[in-house]
Amino acid sequence: MSKIHKNPMRIYEPQRRCESTNNMRIYKPAAGLRLWQDFSSFVRFASHLPDSHRGRGFTIVETLIAIAVLLLSATAPLSLAERSLASAQAAEQEVTAFYLAQEAIEFVRNLRDENALAGRGGTEWLRGLSECLRSEGCGIDPTAPSGSRIVQCSSANDNCALFQYTGAVNDRLRGLYGHRQTSGWSRSALARRVFIREITRDVEAEVLVRMEWTAGALGERSIEVRGNFLNWYAAP
Repeated sequence: MSKIHKNPMRIYEPQRRCESTNNMRIYKPAAGLRLWQDFSSFVRFASHLPDSHRGRGFTIVETLIAIAVLLLSATAPLSLAERSLASAQAAEQEVTAFYLAQEAIEFVRNLRDENALAGRGGTEWLRGLSECLRSEGCGIDPTAPSGSRIVQCSSANDNCALFQYTGAVNDRLRGLYGHRQTSGWSRSALARRVFIREITRDVEAEVLVRMEWTAGALGERSIEVRGNFLNWYAAP
């Protein structure tokens, strides 16, 4: 006569069921999610692994590779940020260089007009600009006292390197550029040279202003601004 054994399984909450894996009971919702299925598969796979693999940690090689990947992933954004900052700084310097070149053009035009108003036409229409007619070019400093606003470019002044006034905050020269190397003037990354070439003697001249500077990681940069001037006053 056979014996009837009662089912020893306990009754759990509705809509839940039990799974056993190597004497370990795991409970999950009846409508289990994909995440639960993946986890269950992993548990079943891990239960069949040898003990030597189940408790094994990372090796030195695996750790070094993980560190290398982490460093590479962190270096790329930093390099991009560095180049972005360098580009922004270069753009700012380029705008400053353009305005400084235009300043030199306007200075030459103003001096041409002064000569004309003083009756110095003909061969004297470029009076005061003889240094700029040389092949080395000249430096123009509108902030300097009269008589020393035009300097000859040479190695002594680093080929007309520009200095920025960083002295007293309330000084009218604060932030301006010039060729003076006295107290309060700090060397900038910019250099300005002016070249004048007569196209038609005593009639027309070309003015070229060359700005040069170092833009950090982007290296050496330069721009040129040109302008033509006519001798519109004929001496009597």
